[in-house]
Amino acid sequence: MQIIFSNGTTIDLVLDDTPLAVFYQQSYKHLQNITVPFKDWDSPFYYNQSLPQLVDKLTMYAQKINVKIDQERSLSQDQDYFNSLHIVYENNWSKGPDWADFHRHLHMCEKNYVNETMSHNTLKIDYYEKAGLLEKPIDAQWLKHAKSNITAGDVFICWHELGKTPYTYWSNGEPNDIARMQQVIKPWTKLRPQIFIALENIDLQKNPKTIAEFESWWQHYSADLCRHWNISSWTSSDIFQCLVFGKVQDPDKIIMLLKNNAKPVRVLL
Repeated sequence: MQIIFSNGTTIDLVLDDTPLAVFYQQSYKHLQNITVPFKDWDSPFYYNQSLPQLVDKLTMYAQKINVKIDQERSLSQDQDYFNSLHIVYENNWSKGPDWADFHRHLHMCEKNYVNETMSHNTLKIDYYEKAGLLEKPIDAQWLKHAKSNITAGDVFICWHELGKTPYTYWSNGEPNDIARMQQVIKPWTKLRPQIFIALENIDLQKNPKTIAEFESWWQHYSADLCRHWNISSWTSSDIFQCLVFGKVQDPDKIIMLLKNNAKPVRVLL
């Protein structure tokens, strides 16, 4: 496969010989002639902004959907306030893509921002709603090959459900209410043709103290949530693991392209 950037540069992407890679090959037969709907925050360098800048962006995207933002509470990173905005999103997300843009910026403003897809050191290529018909159930057998240590240049995919992982739920200070947990916490069951490219080495479990604190909390709720979703177990290792299915040889070149405002416009077979 090849990634074509807006300045004409081509980056080769070599897929592994796996069933997951076959899913991507089949998906890009349909997507390769569609321009990538690249968003500024699909580049890791968008996240270098200050909190006031991000709150201004949140306010701007909220205005598009007629949601009023309390800037003072946002600048103080009031998580209870942010959680109330998450509920507003949950009740309205199906009304259009502007809601997803609002939700992404809401996450960026959070003090305990948890991003399982590692936006700060990855390039994301996503066709968003244009790829909706290509979504399929994930094969649970594939998850046996997941890992938490990602190498620069790895092409991978992580949990990407409409909801929160247990870790995100806990870090956001959501209520210890099992009904709320069953509504919001969701295991990885669906697969969309997103692509993440690691631009540096990534250790998804690099903060063992925080993981230990989470596990102390999660042990009280994991059995109920696993029964609810009919899964055998759901550990912190499961939450933070990704599936690698390909490789690019020169991630530094991608960094240079992004810093020079070149954007991916096509992914070709």
